[in-house]
Amino acid sequence: MNTKRLNEIIRVNHAGENGAVAIYKGQINALKFMGDKKTLPLIYDMLEGEKVHAKEFDKIIEKKRTRATALMPLWHLSGFTLGVASALGGRDTLMACTEAVEEVIDKHYSDQIKELEDSKKEPEILEIIKQFHEDELEHEEIAKNEISENTPALKAFKKIVKVGCRAAISLSEKI
Repeated sequence: MNTKRLNEIIRVNHAGENGAVAIYKGQINALKFMGDKKTLPLIYDMLEGEKVHAKEFDKIIEKKRTRATALMPLWHLSGFTLGVASALGGRDTLMACTEAVEEVIDKHYSDQIKELEDSKKEPEILEIIKQFHEDELEHEEIAKNEISENTPALKAFKKIVKVGCRAAISLSEKI
């Protein structure tokens, strides 16, 4: 694995974890506004996990002297907006958002794990990604279990969210 590729991995994961924090913050703001006390503790818990991930990638960015994505302000805004919109759509929509994002991240992290294992380089970063991958899988499972009915509209929403996540990944690696 060359330095350029390692920097892409670090940059995109840094962006993604910060984007996840923005989504959960948007959801929390909307849930508070709507008075949804049932969902708030679950989302706060997921937010705390994502904050740990984001802080770890903040450290890696600094340690490896990797440039963060220039699109970070856009990801903060779009993540927060997606969080608010998904929460305003109701509990199923909020959970569908998390499920869709985590499905994309599952594949994304799985691919990176294989790539890092094959390279036999950067064992510390590999272990961090493996740990974070497990956390993301847990969030995906929680979200799947919390959805009461997978309606056609919810399935369409998840597809849209997945397309957006894949685009954000592609852009954040390079820009």
